Amino acid sequence: MRQLLLSILFLATVGASVAQTKGQISYSMDFSSDNPDMAMALPMMQGSTMELCFMPEKSKVDLVMGTFMKMSTVIDVKADQGLMLMEMMGNKTATELKKISTAKPAEDQAGPKVETTSETKDIIGFKCTKTIVRDTDGGEIIIWVAKDLKAALQGQQQFTAKGIDGTPLEFSTEKNGMKIHFIATKFTGNVDKKIFSLKIPEGYTVMTEEELKNLGM
Repeated sequence: MRQLLLSILFLATVGASVAQTKGQISYSMDFSSDNPDMAMALPMMQGSTMELCFMPEKSKVDLVMGTFMKMSTVIDVKADQGLMLMEMMGNKTATELKKISTAKPAEDQAGPKVETTSETKDIIGFKCTKTIVRDTDGGEIIIWVAKDLKAALQGQQQFTAKGIDGTPLEFSTEKNGMKIHFIATKFTGNVDKKIFSLKIPEGYTVMTEEELKNLGM
């Protein structure tokens, strides 16, 4: 389960970019598995969704994994800060993210390999190109990228995948026998700037970045 969660967090934060100065993309999520142990977790993941919101120098990802977990990550590039809110099994935790601009791999650190193919298809009105991303552990992610949506979302990524030119509107991967599929269902060109607040809501227990890392996040 832990590896599955890490895989989803990576997908939720993989480098995306959009041409519009602000907007919101809604994604539906689907899970499947031939592994009996992993399949037992499928019922509580049904109805999972992801929302990607953005405006100049600000971005937010809201991830809802059925009844299992809710996670919200806000990044403010100008302030060089972020906020991650998690709700899992009734526990609410908040982590303030500091120095986002320096939280990147070293230039000489091996990153994922990106292969752009000639295959295309339409997703919610955007022409998307099939792109294959292979990470350093041998994992493979198929991403359908809308090249007409550009402008980097800094900070909303676990590591930089150079070569992804546009916004992923559909992507899928398989980890430990669990297949995960995301697809965009709606794009809206407006977004309320109030949703990018870095203030910790009431009822959340503060967890440091170090404590979060110790949990494998």
